Amino acid sequence: MKIDQRRLAFVLMGGMGGYTLIRGLISLVVGDPPLTIVLTFIVSAIFGLATWLYWRGWEDARAFATTGVALVVTFGLPLDQQTIVLLTPLAFAVAITNTQWVAGIGLAMIGILLGRDVLNDGLLNSVYADIGVLASYLVQVAVFAAARFSLDGARAEAERNAVQAESARREIEERMHVIEQQRVELQEQNQRQQELLELVSQLETPAVRIADGVLLAPLVGGIDSRRAGKITGRLLELVYERRVNLVIIDVAGVPVIDTAVANALTQTVRALRLLGCRVTLTGISSQVALTLTHIGIELSELEVAASPQEALQRWMETQTSVIRNRRNGGNELLN
Repeated sequence: MKIDQRRLAFVLMGGMGGYTLIRGLISLVVGDPPLTIVLTFIVSAIFGLATWLYWRGWEDARAFATTGVALVVTFGLPLDQQTIVLLTPLAFAVAITNTQWVAGIGLAMIGILLGRDVLNDGLLNSVYADIGVLASYLVQVAVFAAARFSLDGARAEAERNAVQAESARREIEERMHVIEQQRVELQEQNQRQQELLELVSQLETPAVRIADGVLLAPLVGGIDSRRAGKITGRLLELVYERRVNLVIIDVAGVPVIDTAVANALTQTVRALRLLGCRVTLTGISSQVALTLTHIGIELSELEVAASPQEALQRWMETQTSVIRNRRNGGNELLN
């Protein structure tokens, strides 16, 4: 468990309250001087009250406890002998207060002792008026104050570092959140782009089922090597998935059919035939036919029709003829 300033002050004040109470009871039993017993119980009462007030949230209870004990000690100490009890309030001030209180308590205590000395006989002749003792005491006060100052500085630095660390952590979390949002948005954008590309690919090579086993692929616009590859790939995929027997490629919407386009169409037809599919080319205009003749393109490998309707009619006639031949063949076998 982390021990902070508040917990330390609460433990020290409560502990000293209990200790001085037990010490006073022992002094009462063993018959110590009445002044010692009274002062011990007063110190116990001060610590107990300060602990209760601190528990209720009064932050100045630390200063109250330190000041009360300092006053009890300085007014109860004998002036004819030096005692280490004088340093007890200073030690508590270092533990639970700040630099100003340490220095103030230390100077106030020696001031009260010297004042008692003057009031006693009008002279500064107590042990605390001795130059050596006084100098030693003031040095100890300075050391205690310096120690408390060092602790305050370290605590302030630690608090600043903690604040900076928390700020950095929050900034990192915010940046990570922004990066995650950007990643999700980029992923969604890539997905939309992919869907758009697939849609464009489908629009570039539309394919419509116009009869059982018959697919119409009307081509519109210019055809380059990239688009020719997409056309071939899409038609092969559709023919394989749908078990197509005839593909009608209509080029009425293609403005120019040159050597590259003719070669691309020839390659597409060859690839489709490898899947057992029949291919018919339709929509060749007179101008396109004349152009192909001038550039010496042979389309002998291609089955050509004037329109998709004509190609479909030919296919239906062929299928009807095949069915009729099969029936006739079957009847002959029966006869």
